[in-house]
Amino acid sequence: MTPRGDRRPADARLASQPAHAPGGAPGRERTGGQAGVTAWISQAQRDLPTFVWLVALAIAAAYVAVFLIRLPHNITALSWDSDYASEFTVPETLVHTGTSGNLVIASSGQWVGLWFGLLTAGLPLHRELWGAGPTILFAFTALTVGWSVSQLAGRRAGALAVLIGFVTSPLAMAFFIAPAHLTVYLCTALAGAYLIWLTRGQGRRRLVAFAVPPVAGVAAGTCLSSDLLIATTVLIPLSLTAILAGLRRDRSSRLVALSALTTVAVAIPVAKLTTSIMTSLGFQTLETPDHVAPLSELAQRAKLLFKGLKALFNGYLGPESPGTFHTELGFASTIVMSLALLTLVVLGVLTAARFAWSGLRKRSRQSPAQLARSLHIIYWVSSAAVACGAFWLAGDTGGGTDLHESYYGTVIFSVAAVIPLLLSTGSLARCLIPAGASVLFIASLVGLASANLNTHEWVTSSEAAVLRIAKADHVTSGYGGYLQASSLTWNTDSRVTVRPLMECPNPAGASICPFYMASVPSWYVPHRRKTFLLTSSEEVWLRNLPSGLGKPLAAYTFGPVRMYIYPYDIASRLGPQPD
Repeated sequence: MTPRGDRRPADARLASQPAHAPGGAPGRERTGGQAGVTAWISQAQRDLPTFVWLVALAIAAAYVAVFLIRLPHNITALSWDSDYASEFTVPETLVHTGTSGNLVIASSGQWVGLWFGLLTAGLPLHRELWGAGPTILFAFTALTVGWSVSQLAGRRAGALAVLIGFVTSPLAMAFFIAPAHLTVYLCTALAGAYLIWLTRGQGRRRLVAFAVPPVAGVAAGTCLSSDLLIATTVLIPLSLTAILAGLRRDRSSRLVALSALTTVAVAIPVAKLTTSIMTSLGFQTLETPDHVAPLSELAQRAKLLFKGLKALFNGYLGPESPGTFHTELGFASTIVMSLALLTLVVLGVLTAARFAWSGLRKRSRQSPAQLARSLHIIYWVSSAAVACGAFWLAGDTGGGTDLHESYYGTVIFSVAAVIPLLLSTGSLARCLIPAGASVLFIASLVGLASANLNTHEWVTSSEAAVLRIAKADHVTSGYGGYLQASSLTWNTDSRVTVRPLMECPNPAGASICPFYMASVPSWYVPHRRKTFLLTSSEEVWLRNLPSGLGKPLAAYTFGPVRMYIYPYDIASRLGPQPD
């Protein structure tokens, strides 16, 4: 076709075009060279996000390989912590001998885990199932978060969300693959997926629409009775999200709000009912501290919170954990974490403000996809904020500070659920987000390769000596401090059974009593048998030989541990279990 502005004959147009000498004019060559450079830069800019993404995938793949190779060792290492071993020895005892009285679990009931243990304790491979179960639930939690993200931002964002949730710091992995707070992590992820499901109610059968929210409430209530952390990571964030949705004028938002609030409303009485039933059956929990930290402690608790968040995102690497590039990786991880959390807060505030403001306008409507994205961000940011805020303001968590990161460990999943959504915002985000993830992944890989999850090696090293002496003296039952007891029982497969004790005043007998939690009354019923007692300078609850036991038949020392053999059952001289 002839250009509109040029009506000359075709021959005239051809004649007016410049002639080209063989090989081309020098000026033309420079123009072509510049075009080549520009094309190369443009291609590099298009390829860079893909390259950075592939680097992140390669590091994550290496982490998964090392994770799977070391998994059996790490599961065993964690089982030497009596907090975790008790989750196994208690249901095993209940199936075989019952309780013989009231059983004090801990500050949280962990009923779901207990029920699972009672149902599966008779299976031939129940030990392997119990060991691998937490890891399976951890992987499912990460996959659930990834599914939610993929529904909003595509497969690549969903895959990155799974990796951020799974390729974690060894300090985070230590409680993600352990039998503690399992219902918290999984329920938090499932509630996020539930919100997305609610936004897609158009055309859904009424029976399903009306039945699912109360059923979800029953599940949430059961989990809440098992672990009160569900209140901070699920129920409060879900309520806040629902309230914001209910303030909008459109019908879709209000239906989501009604469904979510129905779930919360059902969960609370179900939790109370579940606790009442378990209490009537003889299962009790410790009283949960409920006071608020004084203003003078808030600064110190803020530092403790920041230190814990650093641990979750590999910022613990540094001079305190010497190794190749540990300091550099720890510093880089802290920077990435800080940027990710800042982005999380800013995006959450902006999304909530826009969502609320637009909902006040009469003609404002959001598509199901937009509604799902807004609610998803508000829920996950609220979950992280409430979990961290609850820990910061609480005067006492009831579990000390050794594993306080587990109280707000879901922050990792909040980052995984929100940050990958930004991949679609531009080429810069498509580079920076996988690059930041790569920093965290390589730090997790380095930490995993050098991590020792066994924090009670002195107990592990005493196993062989305890077994040898028990066999030589024909005594397989005994007692010891809490840190030794259940871990030795579980890891020796009950070749020796050691039940936890603690020092206490007892004028009528020995100055020791049954441990105040995670102990079954039937463990302390006296029998006609010889027993042994373990003490250790490393043991918090039973350091020295208590008075009132009489002269032992024999005494042995190995490392920090001392083992005493008695001709009678030590249980006959115990004081009452502390209140």
